[in-house]
Amino acid sequence: MRTLAYFCVTAAVSFASSAFAQVPAPVVQRLDPAFDALVPADTKVEIIYQGDAFFEGPVWHRVGAGFLTFSDLIANRIVKWDPATKQTSTLVADVWKGKDNSSAIRFERDGKTYVQVGPNGETLDKEGRLVFTAMGSGRIMRREADGTITILADKYQGHHFNAPNDLVYKSDGALYFTDIRACLVTADETPRDGVPHTGVYRLKDGQLTLLVSNLDAPNGIAFSPDEKVLYVNDIRQRKLMRYDVQSDGTLLGGRVLVDMIADPRVGNPDGMKVDTRGNIWDGGPGGIWVISPEGKHLGTILMPERISNLAWGDADGMTLYTTGPTLVTRIRVSVSGMRP
Repeated sequence: MRTLAYFCVTAAVSFASSAFAQVPAPVVQRLDPAFDALVPADTKVEIIYQGDAFFEGPVWHRVGAGFLTFSDLIANRIVKWDPATKQTSTLVADVWKGKDNSSAIRFERDGKTYVQVGPNGETLDKEGRLVFTAMGSGRIMRREADGTITILADKYQGHHFNAPNDLVYKSDGALYFTDIRACLVTADETPRDGVPHTGVYRLKDGQLTLLVSNLDAPNGIAFSPDEKVLYVNDIRQRKLMRYDVQSDGTLLGGRVLVDMIADPRVGNPDGMKVDTRGNIWDGGPGGIWVISPEGKHLGTILMPERISNLAWGDADGMTLYTTGPTLVTRIRVSVSGMRP
């Protein structure tokens, strides 16, 4: 999920097209022999879509032959990509306006004015419904089977969420999500009565619980296969955090599993996913970092641009779909992933 470089408030002409170019080899940086069992040496990165936008939050829908959705933050929409026709369509439009035309959020940084718009992280609930963060309006939303939108959460203790970023379901139906920023103002310069801190939250049976409030910028979020560990990226600090999940769903401790701060390459710990063997596939400097459950950096899939998020897809769950500032790609690997 994007946080270190945001959208300037300027007119932007958006264009996009389906494409099937391959990123020139080599794309694999092997750091440990265990990497070979996960990513073939001849792995290819295939560009399936590109445009003048910023793409986020992909998720694979296992309906029929399957399809991919991803977020277009600038156009305020969720895009559907059909692998059979290689065509795209808009699945959800005007995301940040919600049901009551709430303002997108404008904020200042380093003397420049920015606006955050559109959806961000996406996942699916047990019924296969699309659930996503409406980052600009500070909401968690669900698309119903008939196409209508339900707001699942927008406030904590009477304060609006500021910028919900990424989200993941636990098998008990609890939704865990991150709110990456605090203390923003609305687009018309009105101070927003927002939650005064960043946070990791749990929504279960209609009840919200704040689990973590001491991260600088919590971003990507994922469970280990046995759900005994929750991983959270602190993108601004360039750290991957590890939390023990207690029997009641709360989190214990919190320690740095991987620190990427010393790597000068472009990219940060942004969105992430976990494979069925427990390895973490994380956006990072240079591309996609593959990390063991113990925190060892096994290798990197080198990407043409920074990675905003990832999703496991196709019938066998062994294709990794990625999003970034201008590209949506897919990569065949040798392991299947944990999917909603």
